Amino acid sequence: MNKENLEKIFSEDLGTSFFPQLAEEYIKEGDYELAKKVCNVGLLLNPQNNDGKYILAKIMMVDGDGKGAEGILKEILSEDTLYVNALRLLVMYYNSKSIKQVEMIKMIHQILDLVPNDEFALEILKASKKPKKSIKRKKVAKQVTAKKSKASKRKSTLKSSRPIASEPENNKIDIDPKMATLTFVDILIKQKQFEQAENVLKLVARNKSIARTSIKQRDVKIKRELAKEK
Repeated sequence: MNKENLEKIFSEDLGTSFFPQLAEEYIKEGDYELAKKVCNVGLLLNPQNNDGKYILAKIMMVDGDGKGAEGILKEILSEDTLYVNALRLLVMYYNSKSIKQVEMIKMIHQILDLVPNDEFALEILKASKKPKKSIKRKKVAKQVTAKKSKASKRKSTLKSSRPIASEPENNKIDIDPKMATLTFVDILIKQKQFEQAENVLKLVARNKSIARTSIKQRDVKIKRELAKEK
């Protein structure tokens, strides 16, 4: 069903079960604001619609409200433990932020129980074995950095704090091809990580089922922002 038909249905019945599809169409066009309005109105009249909640969670991820999105996704799973897309989005979020790794592994196994040999779950599971070692190194590094910063505070206040504060923002994200989605691209654009967004978009472009216009819109925006940085 095309966007025009969905808009007509939605205008006649704001609580229609088709509202998540309309919101998804707006997301494809990069219009997250309108997609959010559709979800909010639809969920007001149809609060049990888990597809609508899922779309809203995706929008919140893009807006940088990861905790809010996490809450909605867990609400979905409390009502429907078989909602695989909610599990996948939570895994993607935890993996990209390197948080709640134990909970993430449990969710990956849930996905594999529901969809045996799921490529996304298997790739993340495989990759998750490596960060555990690096996390320990990071903890040691932070402790050493903290000690050094305390020792150097008397000599130079500026030098002691800046490296620690700027470190997380400059960390590059290792992109798994299975995580390459337009939503992830939009999250990176929102976070002003344009080089990363460009790399992910190249992976997304390999998926021929995604509309070229949706890819082109984001490509133009990324290139424009990268040009400003030069």
